[in-house]
Amino acid sequence: MRGDAAKRQSLPPVALALCRFLDHERIEYGVVSPGGRGADLHLIVRPAWLGAVPSALGSFCAAQGLQLVACRQRERESWHCVLARVPHTGWPALCAVEIRGDFWRGGRRLAAAEELLARRSSVAAGETGMAFFAVAPAHTFLYVLLKCATEDELDETGGRALLAAWRADEQGARALLGNRLDPAWRELLVRALERNSWQAVRLVLPGVRASLYRHCRYRFPGPGDLGRALLRALRPEGVLVACLGPDGSGKTSLIEALGRRALPPFTGVQTMQLRPRVVLPHGVAPPTPNRADPARGGLGRLAKLLMFVFDYALGYWLRIRPHLVRGALVVFDRYYDDVLVDPVRYRLVSGRQMLARLLLPWVPRPGLWLVLDVPPDVLESRTTELPRDESQRQRAEYRRVLRDREDAVVLDAREPLERVVAQAERAIVAHLAQRTAHRFGLPHVTVDNPWSARLLLFFCRHRVPLLSRLVRIVFNSDIYCRLPPDIHLPHPYGVVMHAQAVIGRRVTVMQQVTLGGKDPDEGAAPVIGNDVFIGAGARVLGDVRIGDGAVIGANAVVTRDIPPGMTVVGANRIVRRLRGVPRPGGAGARHAGMPRP
Repeated sequence: MRGDAAKRQSLPPVALALCRFLDHERIEYGVVSPGGRGADLHLIVRPAWLGAVPSALGSFCAAQGLQLVACRQRERESWHCVLARVPHTGWPALCAVEIRGDFWRGGRRLAAAEELLARRSSVAAGETGMAFFAVAPAHTFLYVLLKCATEDELDETGGRALLAAWRADEQGARALLGNRLDPAWRELLVRALERNSWQAVRLVLPGVRASLYRHCRYRFPGPGDLGRALLRALRPEGVLVACLGPDGSGKTSLIEALGRRALPPFTGVQTMQLRPRVVLPHGVAPPTPNRADPARGGLGRLAKLLMFVFDYALGYWLRIRPHLVRGALVVFDRYYDDVLVDPVRYRLVSGRQMLARLLLPWVPRPGLWLVLDVPPDVLESRTTELPRDESQRQRAEYRRVLRDREDAVVLDAREPLERVVAQAERAIVAHLAQRTAHRFGLPHVTVDNPWSARLLLFFCRHRVPLLSRLVRIVFNSDIYCRLPPDIHLPHPYGVVMHAQAVIGRRVTVMQQVTLGGKDPDEGAAPVIGNDVFIGAGARVLGDVRIGDGAVIGANAVVTRDIPPGMTVVGANRIVRRLRGVPRPGGAGARHAGMPRP
């Protein structure tokens, strides 16, 4: 069957690898021509296999080094999935896959999977010569027509795919239209197709949709349909993101860039400033507050904070939650926690802000925090709004406020805007992948820490009075910064981490490592990226950033920024890592349920 390949088609490498995976698992499938709308790959499978889609794609991603970013069941017998390859630098590469059994829409089954797969054939993929099973041209025509008609939208890509499938097998396409349409609408559609004009086809789509619905019996929603609707309401597919940082760090530019290009998992992007503005919607804070204005009195502070809390609580359910249920990305420019960092901006008394902290549990929390970090000297060159000492204080305070948040990501805002946006998108994709793995119980990255490291990490995270201090003394370790769940400490002795240090995901830290400050008065500490290995006795000091995938050699001293993927030996000596050489310590992290390499 694979020998009689018809014309060649092109598929993205990830899509082709997925087809090979389905062949290996002996799952019957058919690829709809890449001209189909809404995804990079459209797959038709037997309905009996649809229940195993999340686990199968999780296994595929684990084997291919990919991340399953989204896996949602939008309607009966239809999954919309997004796979991603996230590099250490640059933009994440996303591939949207739509997997269908029978074609359901509006409570009606418009086409059966057995019918769409009836004449599938083997097709060679581009110049690679590798083959995959493709849906026959006539059935491709039917699928694209049903999808465009039911969504009442036909763009140029879908129109060209529709016309190409019609020309490839006009007789078969006419036969499939058969009794699906009223004779009048069938004739109008055929005339539009014969004119070879997808714009003419778009004009008759509303009538085609109504005719399709008239010829298919409506089936009332069953328990499964109601369960999916309830699950979408309880577990929204959207994400609430809060962007924090001092004035001049580039929050507004970042949010505008995120709004211009929505990632495939999201249906759109909604931006808000500081609060939802359900309470006092017309009250707009001045863009440049006068810090010389006197602070509010006691009743004024109480009224201001209570207004904030009520606005966030009501606004979440009235404005934010509906967008999240529809699968949108909601991005805030500042959030309630900004009051704790910069109370003078809101004419509140500076200090410990006990009242603001007491009200914090009543404020809905974002799913992801993006903190834009800029050194004071760079911030001074961008804006004169903040004195150097105040910008340095805010920088340290942002890290302290979010120290216990595992969903906080510190972005290097010194970089050009394009790179900062790429950092933000990588953080959003990683958050979505982690959430998807948790929801479906998929294999995730775990760490084989010894019992001694688990004991130390437990007391460092929970800060039990007296007992935590005793454990630190026993291990000769001082760790006060936020620790991700997948940090690897093979030998947890003599490790010192500054309270302002930021540790990324899947970081390996050997014994006698110090992550600390260089200047006692500055209080700045290193920011460690993802997948970093820090060798025994290494010293990383001061306001430095270690890029993703970097290797810090044993006894190395680092006081400067290290680009992603580089290796450091000695005193700030950067060498390039050889290709094909695995990262030291990489065996500490593995996929749960997967054999060791």
